[in-house]
Amino acid sequence: MVRRMFAGFVVTLSLSGCFFDTETSLRKHLEQTVYVREPLYFRDRLGCTAAMYSLYARYPKAGVTQVGDLSGALYLLEKGRPVAFTMGLSPHEISLAVREHEQRSGLGIIQAGAAGVAMCMDEDIQDLLFDAMLSPATLTIYDPNTKILTLVDWKNKRAWALRAMDY
Repeated sequence: MVRRMFAGFVVTLSLSGCFFDTETSLRKHLEQTVYVREPLYFRDRLGCTAAMYSLYARYPKAGVTQVGDLSGALYLLEKGRPVAFTMGLSPHEISLAVREHEQRSGLGIIQAGAAGVAMCMDEDIQDLLFDAMLSPATLTIYDPNTKILTLVDWKNKRAWALRAMDY
């Protein structure tokens, strides 16, 4: 049921190449926004990337603007700034809130999420991600330059890095 709920987040995807050939390539981009430790999972396939890392800290790095309101966050994303959504909403609730705006702006936050990267993950890993997606304690960070959606699940001291294909 949870997987079907996330299927509504994503428009049908078309084929595209891999985004990051190696975990090191993804880490280089991810280290601009969060304090990652070692990789716990990495898969980069045709059209999607999914990774899970352990974390040093729950807070994003200085280059990420923490924003407590949706309109301010979307404005900064449109200007190309990485944003941490600090509204007390789960990643699922944030994706619902930006869905209408997303269709007009093409920011990529919706397609970067769980439904877009499900084909990159084993089922047991998907279950862990879906739990994080539904938790209001999970910090949602999106970088429009790399189109990486990062979910900081501090309760479990891990971060998810997700990216699905662009349009």
